Amino acid sequence: MKISFSDTFKNKTLLYFLLILVLAFGLRLARSLIDDNMDKDSVLYLWMAKTAATGDINGAVAYNGRMPPLYISLMAAGEYLGIGAFNAGMAVSVIAGTLLLIPVFSITKTLSNEKIALFASIIAATHPYLVRISAEIMRDSLFLLLIFAGLAFALKAAKGGKVLEWCIPGIFAGLAVMTRTEGIDLVLAIILWFAVELYISFRSENVMNAIKRTLSSTFCLFAAFLFVTLPVQLFLAETSSVWGPVDYRIMSFVHAFTELTTKEVLKMEKH
Repeated sequence: MKISFSDTFKNKTLLYFLLILVLAFGLRLARSLIDDNMDKDSVLYLWMAKTAATGDINGAVAYNGRMPPLYISLMAAGEYLGIGAFNAGMAVSVIAGTLLLIPVFSITKTLSNEKIALFASIIAATHPYLVRISAEIMRDSLFLLLIFAGLAFALKAAKGGKVLEWCIPGIFAGLAVMTRTEGIDLVLAIILWFAVELYISFRSENVMNAIKRTLSSTFCLFAAFLFVTLPVQLFLAETSSVWGPVDYRIMSFVHAFTELTTKEVLKMEKH
């Protein structure tokens, strides 16, 4: 059966959404061409990307050992391919900012309806803050895309999807944490949802099925998360990088708190 070009746009919602996507891309591209101001972090990203592109990974990491690697790696790839680290970083920000509308539309449609989803897409397309961060050499635009995409797929899986579908949010959470350390919050939010879902299931008769499903879903989530992050962490272990899926400063705080508590307990025992 042949499908004509016009048949593709018989769905007005699809046509409207594509127009909003074009609007979003146009606004972000225009802002990137007009605004030439650079944040000090942007300069740091450029230095790291250009150094990494030469093959000196350890030298690049030395600029900032805590830096998550994904955005810098994409910029370094652009520098290596001859596009330039600046152009690659800007392209990633503009494209990510435009694609953010897709998970925004999906989440809103799932929770409400298509009209409200289109309205949410218009807000995301034209919001000054989202336009600005999508036209900068910064990680925020890419991070928001990955977080919202993870939420969209998590919502889909939570609404009765297959257990294996929880691998997709795990992948996006892994990519998000490789962009900003706050990406781990997506995993924590999903685990909290599992806990709430399990608590509610205790009131039903299929408790064992709910427990099995929760454990299987959790396994898929973490397996996909580690599949994305662990190889990168092992690779960076050979450098001076201290990046990890969980910010080392949090682990240091927990360790210090534990030591302090132990000392206090011993002091109390002596008295």
